[in-house]
Amino acid sequence: EQGDEDDDDGGGQHGGGAWGAEWTARKAAASSLDNLSHMYRENILEVVLPLISKKLEHESWEVQESGVLALGAIAFGCMEGLTQYMPKVMEHLLKLCQAPKPLLRSISCWTVARFSSWICNERVNPMSEQVLRSVLQQLLLRVLDKNKRVQEAACSAFATLEEMARHLLVPYLDDIVQTLSKAFQYYQAKNLLILYDAVGTLADAVGPELDTQRYKQLLLEPLFQKFNNTPDNDRSIIALFECLSSMAQNLGPSFMPLCKPLVERCSRLIINGAQAAQMWMQNPNEFEKPDREVMAASIDLLSGIVAGLQGKVAEVLQQQNFLSVVPEVLKDSALQVKQSAFALVGDSAKHCIEHLAPFLPQLLPQCAKALRENTSATVSNNASWAVGEICIKVGADFMANYLDEVVDALISSLRSTQPSQRQALLMQNVCITLGRLGVVCGPSMGKKFGQFAQIWCMVMKDVRIDQEKVTAFQGFCNMVNASPQVALSYPVEVAGAIASLCPPPPQLFQQLQQILASYKQTQHWPQAWQQLPQDVKLILSHVYSGVEPA
Repeated sequence: EQGDEDDDDGGGQHGGGAWGAEWTARKAAASSLDNLSHMYRENILEVVLPLISKKLEHESWEVQESGVLALGAIAFGCMEGLTQYMPKVMEHLLKLCQAPKPLLRSISCWTVARFSSWICNERVNPMSEQVLRSVLQQLLLRVLDKNKRVQEAACSAFATLEEMARHLLVPYLDDIVQTLSKAFQYYQAKNLLILYDAVGTLADAVGPELDTQRYKQLLLEPLFQKFNNTPDNDRSIIALFECLSSMAQNLGPSFMPLCKPLVERCSRLIINGAQAAQMWMQNPNEFEKPDREVMAASIDLLSGIVAGLQGKVAEVLQQQNFLSVVPEVLKDSALQVKQSAFALVGDSAKHCIEHLAPFLPQLLPQCAKALRENTSATVSNNASWAVGEICIKVGADFMANYLDEVVDALISSLRSTQPSQRQALLMQNVCITLGRLGVVCGPSMGKKFGQFAQIWCMVMKDVRIDQEKVTAFQGFCNMVNASPQVALSYPVEVAGAIASLCPPPPQLFQQLQQILASYKQTQHWPQAWQQLPQDVKLILSHVYSGVEPA
């Protein structure tokens, strides 16, 4: 690693406080200030700003450093109130990024990144382009700083900025890619993990813009050197695989020539991990618990390759069908492994169903089992999504053999889900999958519709309008047509769900109009109409003529 210029300068207060893993009074104070700023917003500025200003002007670098930390702590909560001061604040912070003392440089990098939303927002920062250029210039210099703690802070700050800046980084890609490529020569251990994160985040931020011969050479050569030199038992392989997965997803087909060694190693790690997990689960006293994170990262990298290559992944699968490992992997009890494996099933169903098809007789019951158990919202989410992707591709005849088991499991997970933000997302995804099954297997789903029609309508009315919601409502119309009596039992819920799809897609307008017209012919419609919220009545009256009770 590059030389460690008087690292412990300023002594004890920073050794653990700024960098160690342990909790300290300094960290607690910064965290409290952060919480206060979120609670009281700009109301605390009249007290806090003079104190910070005094510290920043102090002759002692250690006092200045504490002022910079305090400024970073209030950045999120007080952003609105600080906007008027930001040009001067940012100018001062960028100067401090060049300070002689490493700890002052590093804390300034961290604080700069805390203001990423202001840096990248032209609406509140008319000088956005100019400021972003200055910030990038300074952070990239610090990424190659002589001091490894400054490297760590700058690279981490750069990764934070990337997430906010995204496409705004494109004009600066030459400097960015050259700097990150050079950093691979110097970074080791912990800093290397942060560098992997910065490269992966860059790929996600600028996408196909990285797909040039020069950029690929500068980034992929050092990454593959690390891939070849990192042993299986080195946990840095997890961050490396995450980085390679982002590269695969964003470089698309041009990543194809690099896939063979990745697929071979991932498959080997997954198989070895699955076998070790089986042995450990059967006899935990005799065998060591396997590292599930390495397994999950290997599965995620395969998912990244499938998502990036899309239809072209068939060429890789013809040489080695790595999907054969998935049924075995899903026997593992580890939720992290199941979550990744179901995501791989969904991606593969979407892009290469013919290579997944031989394993579906094992995989569909495994999806159903995960949904019935519902031990983790994320696992259930991915299992539900996988079912939806599979059914769209294989059609009604194939699904007929598994429909009862899968639909019963989806309904069971819908009923057992506790209300919370995370669980609300699961309920929405399960309802979307039930809708997709309605598109593919309308008549069969009509027979089951009564078991979930009411909750389906209540959940789907809160889903934002996108293509998935439209598809789910196509399935809803098919199920209503197959079993019209069911919809008549829940006029308030059905009408609320229909009103949430506004404006209605042209291909569904006629069918939704007919459902509402059928309600109007029943004697209970006037009473149901009275129960509808005012906004729902207004939408229905405006969009669907003549639905009001006579």
